[in-house]
Amino acid sequence: MQSKKRLFLGLFLLLTLIMLTALAYLFLFITRPDAVIFQFTFYVTTTFLAILAGLSLLVFAILVISLLRGEPLAGFSRLVQKTLVFFFPLVMQLGRLLRITSENIQRSFIEINNRLVELKMIRVPANKLLLLLPHCLQDEDCPHKITRNPFNCKRCGRCPVDKLIDMAERWQVKIKVVTGGTLARQAVNKLRPECILAVACERDLSTGIVDSFPLPVCGVLNERPSGPCFNTTVCFDALEEKLVNLLGNKTVQP
Repeated sequence: MQSKKRLFLGLFLLLTLIMLTALAYLFLFITRPDAVIFQFTFYVTTTFLAILAGLSLLVFAILVISLLRGEPLAGFSRLVQKTLVFFFPLVMQLGRLLRITSENIQRSFIEINNRLVELKMIRVPANKLLLLLPHCLQDEDCPHKITRNPFNCKRCGRCPVDKLIDMAERWQVKIKVVTGGTLARQAVNKLRPECILAVACERDLSTGIVDSFPLPVCGVLNERPSGPCFNTTVCFDALEEKLVNLLGNKTVQP
């Protein structure tokens, strides 16, 4: 289910080229003698667009260099992530115009985000890491409510929640199960983590990454053998690998 990083990067570069083209057109317009009455408006627009295009081109170059080198350029990490968060909705709109599925773009964005988090070598104490899970991991027929307290789970093993709670207990990290963005924000505001390891679908993960900035979020896509939002699951190995990396531990706890 992973998507290539180059999809989002390509759309981001295309958006930058569109802005540069529009900038060139505006520059030619404001230099026309018969456009004096509109010059002030177009000067302001041209200046704003020049700043956006320049920032976008700079961040694209930094991002590509960072990914190729396997380490972030010192002092630019926050600028890169803030710019990606800002341009994310525009990239999504451009993708729709080109008939590229939203899920593919979102997956690519999540892959880039995860890689940037890895390159920053973020390490947090266990009690400052929040494992955030979607309610759809719970068996549809289970009568026990776990959205307010995941430890209401009876650990029957019919769904992945049992193993995920076990993982959280072994590593002593905080764990929350939420039904959507509102409860997720409440959990973050209440627990005040330094980093979030989240499981969700493409839409919820990408939205969560954007909404949580500057709080770092590392995302793992859920698996949907029965369709979206229904008896989903997750790759435990991939999830625990990211958890171990964020905690700075090299071996899994017994």
